[in-house]
Formats: sequence, C-alpha cells, structure tokens
Amino acid sequence: MRCLFALSADYGEFVTANLLSRGQPFERRFALPPALAAQAGGLDGVSAYASTSELRAIIDRERPDAVVLASGYLFALNNLFGPDELASLVAQLRGRGIALATTDPWLRLRAVKPQTRLAIYSMRRGGVDEAQSEKVLALQRRLEGILGALPHWLAVPAPLAQSSFNPSFARPAQAAKDVDEWLLVLSQQDLNYLAQEAFFASLRARVEDLLGAPRNRLRFVGPAPLGRFLAANFAGEPRIEYLAYCDFAAFEAAVLRARVVAYWNALSASALYCLYHGVAPVFFGKGHQAKVCEGLYEHAVEHVYRGAPPPMLAFERPFEVDAAALIASHGIPAWLDRIRHDYARLPPPSRILEALCSR
Repeated sequence: MRCLFALSADYGEFVTANLLSRGQPFERRFALPPALAAQAGGLDGVSAYASTSELRAIIDRERPDAVVLASGYLFALNNLFGPDELASLVAQLRGRGIALATTDPWLRLRAVKPQTRLAIYSMRRGGVDEAQSEKVLALQRRLEGILGALPHWLAVPAPLAQSSFNPSFARPAQAAKDVDEWLLVLSQQDLNYLAQEAFFASLRARVEDLLGAPRNRLRFVGPAPLGRFLAANFAGEPRIEYLAYCDFAAFEAAVLRARVVAYWNALSASALYCLYHGVAPVFFGKGHQAKVCEGLYEHAVEHVYRGAPPPMLAFERPFEVDAAALIASHGIPAWLDRIRHDYARLPPPSRILEALCSR
C-alpha cells in the first residue's frame, strides 16, 4: 500500500504523520507546503505544493491507495486554500475511490462537544478578538461539514477517532552521561500569549539558575525574539545554543540527546517524541491551543495523558535544576511508562490503513 500525507503548514502535523508512518509496512509519501518542505532535509518521498492544483498533480503522480489530510481543519487557517477548494478535493478523491482520512488538531473535542467555543487572540488588541473568534468558529463549522464523515486518524487515543500506536517508531535515547542537555522549545504562537516583559525577566533568572548546575547544557528552539534575548544577555556562553531553524530530523535528534525537554505548550505534538523515546518532558504552560479552544487541555489530560496531568512547572519561580532530581521528584519515568503501556494497546498504523483502504 502507498499512503500520501498531505500536510498543512503546522509543524506538529508532520510529527503526527511521522508517527503514523515511519517503519510501517507501507510506502509513505509527503506533500508539503513550501515552509515545511524547507525543513524536510533528506526525507524521502517529499513533494512541495503551493496550490490545490499542484497537490492534485502530486496525487496523480504518486497514485496513492490512501490520502491523509494533516490536517484538513488547518489548510484554511494556514492560508493554503479555502473550504470550497477543500470540499472539491475531498469529493474528487472519494469519487476516484481513494481512501481518505484526516487528522484533527482539536482531538475530536468539537465532535464530542459541538458547543465548544474558540477564542482568537489579537496582538494588536492585546486580548481576544470576538469578531475574529466568531469568524474562525464559523469556518470550523463549515470544515466539520466537509470533513465530519471522513475517518479521523490520530496518533493519540481520542473518542470518535481511529487511533494507533507505532511500535516500530522509537529509537534508543542518546543522552550523554557526562552532561545533562535541556532542550527548551517555544513557538511564536506561545510567545505571543506571554506577558513579554515578565517572561523575559523570568527567562533570564531561570537560565542563570540552570547554568548554576555545571552539568547542564541548554539548547533553545524558538522564534527570533528569543534568539535576540539570548544574544544580548548570554553572548559567548558556551553552554547555550540557540536554533532559529531546526529541520525535522535535527529536531528529533535533539530530543533524543536531551535529558529534559521543556515546553510552553502541553499540547505540543512533538511531546509525543518524548513518550516514544522515553525522554522526560516538562511544561511551563498549557499553551496557545488550550487558550484558543476551551476545554481542550482537560480533554487532552483525559485522553492523551490518560487522566494523569503532565508535569507542570511555574516558570516565574525557581525549580529544581538538577535534571535527575527533577525527573525523580515528578515521577516522570513511571508516568511515561503508564501512558506508553496504555498506548501500546492501540493497533499499529498499518492495520488502520488496511481498514481505511478496505472501505
């Protein structure tokens, strides 16, 4: 079988597609918008598209047995193409007998609770833009009308979804024995929601705390304002590395080398790499998705985290900077093991794909 993953511009959707396909007994192909294609590195089976006509041409050339939209709910939000073009694409693929599925950034919450509200933050207004929120909510309802009847395939357990676990995905962690690498991951969207002055004041204090432990090495992946702050305050510090750009393979390799991966978003898809590879994640906030979609964090705790909330640290206050002590105090290895044990009961991706194609 051959499966084509047609991705939106969201980095996390590649993580999902990777988890659904790597090491599985089927051929995988990727259709990526230019911004993501630039991060593909040497990944095999990648084609770039900038319009639905180019995406259709890729599908014609690759002749997949199945197409997974990752995510059908994000193409319009990412300004790739609108709902009318999406509806036409879905109708065409279904008419040709190509198996079709979508991922869902809301983890099927809106299918379970259709009354769920969305709150879109405006940088200009410094708060929620009610008019824009209603506009995006109307768009989501339109997309649900187009995609609602399709199978929804997720890399995490969720109601009303086809969920899978990929036992072939995990690689042995490569954390060094003589140092503790901390990988700190901050997206532009999450930075937008933070009180900038207070955040950067806390960041300076926490970096100084972390550097107080000689074993610690810090690697940051984040937007340009983060890089400028580090350059202005910690220039020449050999134990700090800042990456403005990190392709797919390099990011996963950084997770594998880390002793701790710290996020400002408890709903980050790449935290699943920590689950698969057995690397300790910690979180400094629920993240922008939880702020946009009411109830999404609680929904994720129930299903994604199997009822056990993720380890949450208060970034504005000192925390344990000895990695081993931090990991032990929060019981992270046992927490990861419990979640992974639950996930391991899910069918492998190949079985989900077989079922999709048999329809």
